[in-house]
Order: sequence, then structure tokens, then C-alpha cells
Amino acid sequence: MNDPDVDTLIMAAAERQLAVAALQKKYDQSKSVPTEQLVADMRELLATERVVLDAIITLFVKIGYSEAVAPPPESS
Repeated sequence: MNDPDVDTLIMAAAERQLAVAALQKKYDQSKSVPTEQLVADMRELLATERVVLDAIITLFVKIGYSEAVAPPPESS
């Protein structure tokens, strides 16, 4: 399927996965994390989550709209 919305979702999901992996690595290597840094990291992670959710919602709306507009199947 070659759809820009699907491409956006795939890219957003990949970026979120990379962000999670980077944070896991960062926190595995540190014994103590300042609260301010933890809050900043969680905000960034939430921002990537919002992008993924926005892409998912866009796809569902698009799919729902196309199903609502599609003509009913012809019966024989």
C-alpha cells in the first residue's frame, strides 16, 4: 500500500521505537537521573507518542470516511 498516511504512521512508530531504545540505554548506564532530566525525557517521549497517535487517528478517520462514501455493493 502506497499511502502517505501509512508512511507517516510507519515513520512515527519507528521514531518512537528509537526514542524508547535510546532512553533505555541512557537510563541503564546511569545510577541516578535528575528529576528535571527525567521530566524532559518523558516530555520528549510523549511528543513522539502524540505523533504516532495522530497518524493512527488520521488513518482511522480516512478509512471511516472512505467506507461511508463508498457505494453499497451491488446484489445479483
